[in-house]
Amino acid sequence: MRKNSNEFDSLFEDEEKDEKSKKIDNLFTFDDMAPHERPDEATPTAVDKPATEAPLKKKRTSEDFEPDMDALLVTAQSPLVIEGLKYLTRKDFSSGTLTIYAEAVSGVEVFIKILERNPNNYYKLTEVINADDDCKKIETTALRLYKMRYHYNPQTDNQILQAYEMLRNRLKIGYNKALLSTSMIDIRKYFFLSGNLDTEKIAGLAAKNDAELKDDIAKFTRHFNMAIELMKMGDYEITRGVRGRDVNSFIIRASQFLAYHFRITGNQKLEEHYRRLHENYKKYIITR
Repeated sequence: MRKNSNEFDSLFEDEEKDEKSKKIDNLFTFDDMAPHERPDEATPTAVDKPATEAPLKKKRTSEDFEPDMDALLVTAQSPLVIEGLKYLTRKDFSSGTLTIYAEAVSGVEVFIKILERNPNNYYKLTEVINADDDCKKIETTALRLYKMRYHYNPQTDNQILQAYEMLRNRLKIGYNKALLSTSMIDIRKYFFLSGNLDTEKIAGLAAKNDAELKDDIAKFTRHFNMAIELMKMGDYEITRGVRGRDVNSFIIRASQFLAYHFRITGNQKLEEHYRRLHENYKKYIITR
């Protein structure tokens, strides 16, 4: 088990720390801008124009409006990103932070889309970014993350793009942890206060083909796999100070719940899979 990453502990300070690299998600694609429009009539020559006639103005296209729209987007989204970063540095992944992380991820993706579509448009926003404290802090944080991993500042367009992807991925981990927090709460309804599984309740709901139960099965399956992946990455702390024991507890409960559900619904292969994981994690204690 690798040690948990503390990359964000010093992102808003002058010190920089060397951290282990994280996985990079697939790039988000964005279509090119629309082509220029053509004027309907030919432009008259200078001889044809009356002396008092004002010079013809060039018709504006989508390219003329795009930089302005980019500036509006980055300045509007930047406070949402900063809010997400604040919760990330506090290591607050409670269920109530789910929307905050979701909006923060979307905010960073605005920067990524601009860079992917046309890096020159991003550089045109330098004055806007430098003048906006939140935008500047986001850029500085992304570039510092890149330097933490590779030990030099990003120089090329692709390297700057990768820096923002690293920032987005860190916020995605926060989002995933907040998702796990919601499942940790939701799964309690299938257990007694004593900690034993409420088999009668689950069997009754399964017999009725209950829609909520089916949704929970799908959700707990996804979140169970997510919890396993976080443990493999060594970044499994959700509740600060608990050292990942809450994640371990969720894995134990979810695997027990899923194993029983697949047993009563006749899926022997999945029952054995989750039962084996349940037995393994019952004996497993997370340590740093």
